[in-house]
Amino acid sequence: MMTTLGRLVARSRTRALVVVGLWLVLAAVVPRLTPTVDEVKQAGGSNSPVPGTQSAEARDLLLAKFPDQEGIPAIIVLRHPGGLTAADEAEVTRIGDALSGPRAPRGVDGVVSTATMPQARDQLRSPDGTTSIMLVPIKGLAGNDERFADTVRHIREVAGTGTGGTEIRVTGPAAIATDAVEVFRNADFVLLGFTVLLVLVLLLLIYRAPLLALIPLIGVGVAMQLTNAAGAVLAKAGAISIDSSAASIMTVLLFGAGTDYALFVLMRFREELGAAQDRYAAMRGALTKVGRSVLSSGFTVVLALLTTLLAVVPGTREFGPFLALGVVFVLLVSLTFVPAAVLLAGRAAFWPIQRVQRDPGERSLWGRAAALVARRPARAAVAATALLAVLATGMLGYRPNANLISELRGDTDSLRGQQILDAAFPPGQLAPTTVLVQAPDPVGAAAQVGAAILGVAGVSKVSTPVAAADGTVARLQVIYGDDPYGTPALDRTQRLRDVAARALPGGRVLVGGESANALDNRRGDVRDFAMIAIAMAVLIFAVLALLLRALVAPLVLLATTALSLLAAVGATVLTWVVLGGQAGTNSRVLFYSLIFLVALGVDYNILLAARIREESAARGFTEGIRAALTRTGGVITSAGLILAGTFAVLTSQPLNSLLQFGFAMAVGILLDTLLIRGLLVPALFHLIGPRIWWPGRSAHQRTPGKVAEASIA
Repeated sequence: MMTTLGRLVARSRTRALVVVGLWLVLAAVVPRLTPTVDEVKQAGGSNSPVPGTQSAEARDLLLAKFPDQEGIPAIIVLRHPGGLTAADEAEVTRIGDALSGPRAPRGVDGVVSTATMPQARDQLRSPDGTTSIMLVPIKGLAGNDERFADTVRHIREVAGTGTGGTEIRVTGPAAIATDAVEVFRNADFVLLGFTVLLVLVLLLLIYRAPLLALIPLIGVGVAMQLTNAAGAVLAKAGAISIDSSAASIMTVLLFGAGTDYALFVLMRFREELGAAQDRYAAMRGALTKVGRSVLSSGFTVVLALLTTLLAVVPGTREFGPFLALGVVFVLLVSLTFVPAAVLLAGRAAFWPIQRVQRDPGERSLWGRAAALVARRPARAAVAATALLAVLATGMLGYRPNANLISELRGDTDSLRGQQILDAAFPPGQLAPTTVLVQAPDPVGAAAQVGAAILGVAGVSKVSTPVAAADGTVARLQVIYGDDPYGTPALDRTQRLRDVAARALPGGRVLVGGESANALDNRRGDVRDFAMIAIAMAVLIFAVLALLLRALVAPLVLLATTALSLLAAVGATVLTWVVLGGQAGTNSRVLFYSLIFLVALGVDYNILLAARIREESAARGFTEGIRAALTRTGGVITSAGLILAGTFAVLTSQPLNSLLQFGFAMAVGILLDTLLIRGLLVPALFHLIGPRIWWPGRSAHQRTPGKVAEASIA
């Protein structure tokens, strides 16, 4: 297959020109015929109910029986530190009138405030009398619709920011979603700029040839254009979902993986030039020898991302397909466009260096490391494992965090409004738990359930029942005395469900709301993490077994990658939660780290193990390990630095989950590049010996000089 690809791309100048021209035409034309990603992507941090759970059933029943609960609410917050005055009450009336009349913003057809519902004064005004809230549901518009953002902006214009000692802010789910989109819109531009600059600098340092550094970046740009175009078409058709977080990760993934794959091909090309005067023959040789490993690496990442389709939590299930699409494009570009463009550039691609790749030799850094590991493999393995284990102990400080507002970084209107609410109102009042009761006498049954619920520890208040218009369902609002997103509140929600069910054995009771939703998502996350981890392990093992034609080696590589994952996440929790004081770790950080660290970490092990097998066939097992580590050390280290650097750029993003994920990826990739691949894997190969290739034939059983097809730059 790789031989055929080599002939297709590098047979002649004409074929190379056709390949480059075709990709450039596609990148220029296709995006003009499709929507943009900004038009279809959703706000980051989606926490939708898991289908089939009690919180999802409660949401559907609530919307069906209580139409007043429809829409995504914006919350206008008015605060006067010295206490609300008559002027503040007049301001509440003014804002309510402006948002309820004929000139009200699109989607707003009513306001709940102390002026419109005096009977709800106790719920809408803080106990200390300093803060009042107004609820403004926005109906008929999706949160990712630009018209939705226009409505939120209109509400803010009407509300203003306050005068004198009064401060006014607009927060709530509607404002948070709008601010997240706006923050990401600005942050994505910065992210792209930082990523391009970082990768360009690193490639210039590695290649020391400007054109050779630019070609992979142009290739990534081509892949990004086509990925965004194809992704936008699929998202508009409802086949996939794209959120702001995935769009940000896509940027660093394409630049990191794309430049890595190009690096492996081009470094092997420079090595092949030493034995072939014809650059076309050298490129065909490079693609033949390195292509299978690169293809296996990219295929591993694609499969890992597609395992998210096994998830039940919407945010997890919808995450992978768009990114998998991007990896497919960047892999194709790296194996076709980049080699063809380098061939067309000719000698100019290597200016001003103009020399072929030299054998690093035993005196190089990785040559000395290879010799050290060969002399004392047991010590190297123990030392590397001990360091990884110490970092992994950081997981003891892991705290789950389901509060989406605590995810936001920086200063936004919605975040400031939420801070005012947190200071003025009991935490549970801002996200009450909803209990729906279906029975022949729903109000009486709800009162019975409410009395039982009030006895649950941590429940501070239960509202009087409210019946639906058709008289079949009654609604209760349950207020907790603590953070409704905290672990105690989630555990309490399950006890509340149990108590409510026992209190009404002959009826139907559904417990929904934010705490219930977070509880069901937490359970779904546990199930999804186990399911995806098992699926990834099976798929990656299969890819490794086919590539290496062995069963023992894949198990060793998977085990070292899993240890690296634990160490990276442990270091992240220790740095940002235990020492940094962040509220905790969003479940997405664990999923993202699992998928990318395992898939991308295995990449480097694939490349090293394939080269060990190749070199062992010609040199013998022990000398083959030394030669493979020496010759691949520089290129894999360079690739790791690029990938770690691109993911580290995510720490500039406006969500704590992306900060933690970017940090975990940078740490994990450096561990994989330097410690796992540089010490632990070679040491374990030395200790296990040629049996590492069982049940295939060992390297010493091969005919000397016969080189395996699977090889690495």
